[in-house]
Amino acid sequence: MTDEHGHDVPTEPAKGGAKSAAGQVAAALVLALAVVAAVLFVGGLDDTAAQNNKPAVCNPPKATDAPEYPALCAALNRPDLPVLVGVPSEHVVNAYSSGGQVTSAAGTKETEASAQVQLGSVYLQVSDNRDLSVQSFDDFLRPRPVPGSLLGHPSVTYLDRTTSIVFKGATASSGTGGIARHLVVAKGAKAEGGSYEIAVWRQDDATPDDAILLRVAEAVLPALPGWVPAA
Repeated sequence: MTDEHGHDVPTEPAKGGAKSAAGQVAAALVLALAVVAAVLFVGGLDDTAAQNNKPAVCNPPKATDAPEYPALCAALNRPDLPVLVGVPSEHVVNAYSSGGQVTSAAGTKETEASAQVQLGSVYLQVSDNRDLSVQSFDDFLRPRPVPGSLLGHPSVTYLDRTTSIVFKGATASSGTGGIARHLVVAKGAKAEGGSYEIAVWRQDDATPDDAILLRVAEAVLPALPGWVPAA
C-alpha cells in the first residue's frame, strides 16, 4: 500500500488487549488510527535508508513518545532481524515509534510504549504493556487467546485484522486488511505481572508465519529492560 507520493504506508494491527475495560481498548484503537493519520499528514515515512540501500537506524524519540521507546526500538532493530524474519536479503527500511498519546474519556493521557520496524512487506512491533498482565488478555479477549509458555514465562497468542488504508489523490478510505499475529509474554515467571507484546503482519495481506513471531520473540525479549530470566 502506498500514498500518492509513492511512499509505503503501514497498515496498523487493531489492538485486542485492554488494561481494565472496553474504554482502554477504544483508546488504543484511536491511538493506532492517529499513527496512520500522522503518516498521511507528512506524506509518508522517511525512505532515506531505502534509497541508500542501507539498514535504517531507529528514529530519534519525539516529545510525545514514551520513555521506553529507545530501548524497545534498539532491541527490535537488531542486525540479524532479517534472518530471524526469513528475508535475509532484505534490510530494515524504517524503524520508529508507533506510539503516541490519546486522552481517555476520564481526561487522563495514555502513552503507548512501542516501536515498529519494516523489512520489505513485513512489519514487526514490540510493545511494553507495563502493568497489563498476560492473565488480563485471557480474561478479556474473545475468542480466548491460546495459552502457552516462552522462555519459561507464561504467554498467550492471538490473531486480529489490520486496517487497510487506500489513498486516491487527496482522499483516503479504510477497510479490513490482512492477519496480524500477536504474542504476549509475561515479564516474569507469573502471569499476573506486566507483559511485553510482539506483533507481526504483512503489507501484502499474506498471513505471516507463526514461526517468525517465535524466533523474533526469543531473540528480542531477553534484551528488553524489565525482563526477568526464568530460574
